[in-house]
Amino acid sequence: MHTTPRRRTVTVTTTAVALLAGLFTAPATGREVSAHVEQPRRVVENLDRGLVAVPSAEGTFLSWRLLGTEYARHGEAIAFNVYKNGRRLNREPVRKSTTYRDDSPGKGRYTVRAVVDGRETKASSPALDFADGYAEIPLSAADGYTVQHAWPGDLDGDGRYELVVSRLSRTRDRPDLLEAYTLTGERLWRVDLGPGSYTQVGGNGANDPAPAAISGSTAIGGYRNDDNVTVYDLDSDGRAEVLVRTAAGTTFADGARVAADSPADQFVSVIDGATGAERTRQPVPDDFVADGPSGGHFGIAHLDGEHPSLVTKSVTRVGARRGTFRTLFQTWDFDGTDLTRRWKYVVDPASGATSFHQIRTVDVDQDGKDEIADGNYVINSDGTLRYVVDGAIHGDRFDIADLDPARPGLEGFAIQQSELGIVSDFPWYYYDADTGERLVTGAHPATPVSDADLDVGRGNAADIDPGHPGYEYWTSTADVTRPGAGVFNVLHGKVSGTTPSVNFRIWWDGDKASELLDLTHVEKWDPATETATPLFDPAGVVSGARDATPFYGDLVGDWREEILAETADHTALRLHTTTEPTRTRVYTLAQNPAYRLGWTVRGYLQSAYTDYYLGTETRRIPEPLITTPTATTPTATTPLPGTP
Repeated sequence: MHTTPRRRTVTVTTTAVALLAGLFTAPATGREVSAHVEQPRRVVENLDRGLVAVPSAEGTFLSWRLLGTEYARHGEAIAFNVYKNGRRLNREPVRKSTTYRDDSPGKGRYTVRAVVDGRETKASSPALDFADGYAEIPLSAADGYTVQHAWPGDLDGDGRYELVVSRLSRTRDRPDLLEAYTLTGERLWRVDLGPGSYTQVGGNGANDPAPAAISGSTAIGGYRNDDNVTVYDLDSDGRAEVLVRTAAGTTFADGARVAADSPADQFVSVIDGATGAERTRQPVPDDFVADGPSGGHFGIAHLDGEHPSLVTKSVTRVGARRGTFRTLFQTWDFDGTDLTRRWKYVVDPASGATSFHQIRTVDVDQDGKDEIADGNYVINSDGTLRYVVDGAIHGDRFDIADLDPARPGLEGFAIQQSELGIVSDFPWYYYDADTGERLVTGAHPATPVSDADLDVGRGNAADIDPGHPGYEYWTSTADVTRPGAGVFNVLHGKVSGTTPSVNFRIWWDGDKASELLDLTHVEKWDPATETATPLFDPAGVVSGARDATPFYGDLVGDWREEILAETADHTALRLHTTTEPTRTRVYTLAQNPAYRLGWTVRGYLQSAYTDYYLGTETRRIPEPLITTPTATTPTATTPLPGTP
């Protein structure tokens, strides 16, 4: 059953949003659009405190969540007390961060209590113990399999995330597996996607996917970028569902099996997150059925501004090896019983809209409702085309965030590929995410030698240079003599001729700038020397496809991000968290709408971003307009000593 969240009325200008948040000084020019809008509160997960205890050289490092729901209610007034075996460790409530280092002797049972208006709330659940410096999650026996992707979700409603992982056979002649695990290492269930996950069934295009293939990494997997799985609490009952593409022969955890009239038939199945049993199923749209099975992406969007909806992107490729893509979006609602269609959008190739290798669901116009961004175009929350970026073609990755705090709204950065005779007009572009207007456009070499000389395979956006306001962006272009090479700042243009690693940005060391994640290691870019310093390089783990780990993000502890990697022998997953001290306090990124939705799409894994500016110049974090399914917040129960 859906809740009816509270609403509040807000009268603002878009420039005033940044000023009220205390993020930056508004520019002299910009879009000044007055609006009297009733902003909805979107339903998000009801998370617990996320407390973790990690051994460190100085003792035990403790880290926990400041919830977005309590920050929206109490702002900076909330503080915390830390307990070990029932004894309070801190003299004064902890206010500057949500971390604490305990140097007292012996082991113990750690909890924290929030302090609001001089009164303590109930104690948190005991800390998750990272006794070895990480949490190890043993994988069930499946020789020859590797973990491709991981999706967090609270499957049982206890406020702690579980993980749903895709496991693929390295020989690609055995079925794809979907499994669920707790962070303490218990396997909950397994779904066998069956022969439909590795057997191609007809189709008249290039790289036709097997009908039930997930986490594509080969041609059989669906042109290497498909995911076809996501995890989220769609019916707002406090427990996440698992949404997955299925076909004939898919076997669920309770032994039930999908039967179909044809092995090419494809379905969207809703799986109970706690048990692995199928709850309901619907056939995928049949618009492309004559072209064979489709691949694509799954994700989540709050299309009405309140309740989450499933987004499925279906793609077929018609013609020879490099044929034409056909793309269709179908959105769905789940009420706990029925999966129903919301709206459908079929992309018109004549519009110039071109898919990338993943989608993003984000509120680009800041009306409270999410749009769907797919490369060089955006679809509105009502299923209409918003814009196509003029002159842009296909690229592998794109980022959307508040990259420039001095400019109203969100911005994007996208790269462009050139291959097989299809040549881009520019290597990259920085653009307005609301309108699609290109703000800065990169330049190709004047005398390129070949298509490869114009191709840009990777790009990244992050705040890595505190000497310049806002974010920087850069590409994988190695030749520093090219006009499009180097690091560019959103306000000051090119600030470095040398580029750092280009895979992912990560918040790790405790300041508000970004660090960089590549393979399994973290490094810090030094703009003064134009070199990177290693910060973290765990032993015994490996990265997977495209030098990415199955997941990274703010899964436990404070607002900084964890790294989930597979062991080198493929028998376990390890979750690593930072033990770097910090005096920065941010509500958990997992309850920021844009950031959390970034987890729901895998594809070519890309960085997740908040919907507000989080960088060096951030002074105050805006309160999120969110509520939980039960609309609860911690209740003060115990007065502190010395308080009335």
